[in-house]
Amino acid sequence: IEAAGFPAFIKKQPKYLKLGTIDVERLKNTPVKSSEGSQQKSPSYPTDSTTTFIIEGMHCKSCVSNIESALSTLQYVSSIVVSLENRSAIVKYNASLVTPEMLRKAIEAISPGQYRVSISSEVESPSSSPSSSSLQKMPLNTVSQPLTQEVVVNINGMTCNSCVQSIEGVISKKPGVKSIHVSLANSTGTVEYDPLLTSPE
Repeated sequence: IEAAGFPAFIKKQPKYLKLGTIDVERLKNTPVKSSEGSQQKSPSYPTDSTTTFIIEGMHCKSCVSNIESALSTLQYVSSIVVSLENRSAIVKYNASLVTPEMLRKAIEAISPGQYRVSISSEVESPSSSPSSSSLQKMPLNTVSQPLTQEVVVNINGMTCNSCVQSIEGVISKKPGVKSIHVSLANSTGTVEYDPLLTSPE
């Protein structure tokens, strides 16, 4: 938006994980071979497991993006899809580095610490199946998840309808943006986007 010539600010930032000293020590002491460092993000890591967590206490899409952004920064988490409607999070992670219970505590530790998390199901990736087929199965788990989210951004400095069209034109071309509606009267932009491709930031 600033590149299009308008002053803009981020109204709401995602909160990041606050882990207790015990959790930090436990994660520090987890053995990791340095040669595997580049592979930890790979979805086809042979020890990847998928667990579904039930999360109570989410009340808006900001909660969803907080949890997704906080957990996706952890090196042993290869993917996370949070659903506000189903009150669930499907997390794919390296089972040799972290347990579902540690992930459960990590989600509960996310500021403001209002989430109550329980483990719904644990699905081990079968080691016999080739990694390509386990990758193809991943979208099936997320078919029921909404692939669009909506965010309202405050936009200061618009003076006319040309400003509106300019912002809508630039942002609508961005990857992951499904639609954008800018209101001159309210000084806001309502953007529908794919959370797997882009973020409110």
